[in-house]
Amino acid sequence: LVLYLTNELTEVVDPEDMSGVAMISTTNNLLKVILSRRLSFYRCFSLPSFKKGEFRIPSHNSNKVCTPDDAVSLISANDTICVSGFVGQGSPDLLLKALADRYERECNEGIQEGGLKDLTILFGGGPGDWDYRGLNYLAKIPGNNNEQKSMIKRAIGGHYGQVPLLGNLATSNQIEAWTLPMGSISRMIRAQATHSPGHITTVGLGTYVDPTPGIGVGGAANESAVGSTLHQELVTKISIGFGPKADEMKADYLMYKALPIQVAIIRATTADASGNLSFEHESLLCDQRIIAAAAVNSGGVVLAQVKRICETGSLSSRSVGVPGSMVDCVCVVDESEHDIYHPMSYTKRNDPVLYGKIRSPVEDVQKLPLNERKIIARRASFGLKPGKVINLGIGLPEGIASVAGEEGQLQYVTLTTEPGSFGGLPASGKDFGPASNADALVEMNEMFDFYDGGGLDMCFLGAAQISPQGDVNVSRMSAEKLIGPGGFIDISQSTRNISFLSTFTAKGLDINCDGVEGKITIVKDGKIKKFVNQVYERTFSGEEAVRRGQKVYYVTERAVFRRTASHDVIELIEIAPGVDLQKDILDQMEFEPVISPNLKQMDGKIFRHDKMGVELFGSLEDRVTYHEGDHVVFIDLTAISLASEDEVKWLGRSLDLLLHPITKARGPVDAIVNYDGFDCRSGLEEAYADAIEGLSSRHYKSVKRYSFNAFRRAKLKSMAKVEEWNAGSLFREWDEDNTGILSPLQLRTGVREAFGIRLKQAELDALCKDGVTSRNFTDILLEVMSKCE
Repeated sequence: LVLYLTNELTEVVDPEDMSGVAMISTTNNLLKVILSRRLSFYRCFSLPSFKKGEFRIPSHNSNKVCTPDDAVSLISANDTICVSGFVGQGSPDLLLKALADRYERECNEGIQEGGLKDLTILFGGGPGDWDYRGLNYLAKIPGNNNEQKSMIKRAIGGHYGQVPLLGNLATSNQIEAWTLPMGSISRMIRAQATHSPGHITTVGLGTYVDPTPGIGVGGAANESAVGSTLHQELVTKISIGFGPKADEMKADYLMYKALPIQVAIIRATTADASGNLSFEHESLLCDQRIIAAAAVNSGGVVLAQVKRICETGSLSSRSVGVPGSMVDCVCVVDESEHDIYHPMSYTKRNDPVLYGKIRSPVEDVQKLPLNERKIIARRASFGLKPGKVINLGIGLPEGIASVAGEEGQLQYVTLTTEPGSFGGLPASGKDFGPASNADALVEMNEMFDFYDGGGLDMCFLGAAQISPQGDVNVSRMSAEKLIGPGGFIDISQSTRNISFLSTFTAKGLDINCDGVEGKITIVKDGKIKKFVNQVYERTFSGEEAVRRGQKVYYVTERAVFRRTASHDVIELIEIAPGVDLQKDILDQMEFEPVISPNLKQMDGKIFRHDKMGVELFGSLEDRVTYHEGDHVVFIDLTAISLASEDEVKWLGRSLDLLLHPITKARGPVDAIVNYDGFDCRSGLEEAYADAIEGLSSRHYKSVKRYSFNAFRRAKLKSMAKVEEWNAGSLFREWDEDNTGILSPLQLRTGVREAFGIRLKQAELDALCKDGVTSRNFTDILLEVMSKCE
């Protein structure tokens, strides 16, 4: 071989240079020559001859089915483990129990080197049963040896309420712990799958997750986390500018660092021997696919738990949620142990309604008794609008679904949950997450994409503490108990209209509501005040909400407050009949709110046994607003659906009657019509076109028709000219100096030129009090046209 290669290496190797560098160079060049000349093994050495094919490799697909013990043997010290599941749903308990058992064996046998230790646990919904199962398995410390440590070094999660054993390790500083927004954790995992540096978002700004000194602690839940080497880089605040003035026009964001994942532990329903997974009996899609992708792309392993195995190739490609290429081990739970290790949830063994195989004949909404919970839900339900997409939090907000069902409103709104259900009736209590009779189910990270992008029209969330500035705490009430925000921060910071629901006091509250007189009496207040000088942990920032242009209300059984830029503290705007302002409200608060000069009494029908009879769609006369100074009429047809020719005629006649007194007195008007969410069934286009043509000829000097929805615009073109009401384009056009905030003069000029409305100074001041930004611009336009006198 040396003689043969002498000539080949003459020009690339100095034969007299025998230094280490030359030897390395010679070796590298030798390999290059062998490859470039395609020298075969047999040309270089003389070996016995064999028959072709005598050493043929067996051709079989790998069988990935193994025991739980074999699967968890792949986990090593210092690994980061990401676990799927959401609260009480879909926990891979067989694998979690096997991992806990392995650690116990190692502790009993005194294994140190190569044993389990210093693990990082990453999770969103934190599967657990509020007792010992789920992630609680991993938090157990074997034996009675006080010196024995947990196998866990750090935990990063969205919600610890259902995993108290893990929470106890955090509160006792035995591990490093962080509580982060669940949606951000979900996208941290996805970022790791794509090798992105992290998830960049505005979610968390102004809350305890914000790492800015004096505002938050970067999500750290204990002193161990604050002192950790990871803490300074897990959540960082960055400023990013866009466009030609990027250096001048920067905005603040938080980046949640993507972490390499060495082990993914996920759960599915069915697998084949190649590892393809389907989820037909799972009530939720808990990010199993992106967790697996993140582990694979980190060079890690994916361990999957299923309850049944099928023949390879028998799963439909459309039913496979995680392809076998992403899975290393499949562990099958024995049928006799399904109830222990693979129930659908910790409260239900199997419910085909929740995983969408069948639909229940009726949406069984339990009617609430007339107590403080129902009173709060009734008042909050006044905010419901037809066609809107809504999130209901756990606890008090669940009552809104009951009230809406009782009032016949449920079918006109779309309720959603953060782990991915659209439509139907969300499950409550420890079953929270899936929904009965859901219209669709998406992955959790996809739902948070929808939420964070502004897809929600309104949300109703609980509140444990409320501060003078309107800050809300739901994530932690004391140093001894760790809960976490779940999806609260993602939802509350991304939704334009927010209502926080809370009783006025807690622990012993007793009210009397006879259901006849339409009033309540506070018999006894609870020991714990909810309206406090300072919240223990800021999960929602009132100041940040003002900056974002959000509308924020706080609804209790005896009063309603709101937070605006007009005041630094929350404002009392409604009080219940039968309640004493001083004794029952002000004396039960640790601070004094602003009292509105237009303080109203809450509607008496909220406090009666009878159905309230609230009209979700309202009446047409409430949707026609006349701007007398400009002689402009705004007509709001939002969410009106016409299904017959009689309904088309009704709309035409009704608008004719409403407009007649105005045009008779002052002549034809300039009209602005909002068609957002409007629908006219197929076959009625000609009848509708005739109806509005008649209105135009009799009442309109000019008319502009708008819709935010591109589909509505396209559909209505055959009946009327509907212009694109693109709020983003209008904002950029009016923001001539590119500051990102419209000045009062810019707003006044833009409204006059686009809509023909001349704003009075008082109206302009009211509209600009919170600042006019791209975030609240659409709401301000609608307010201009529908509320200005």
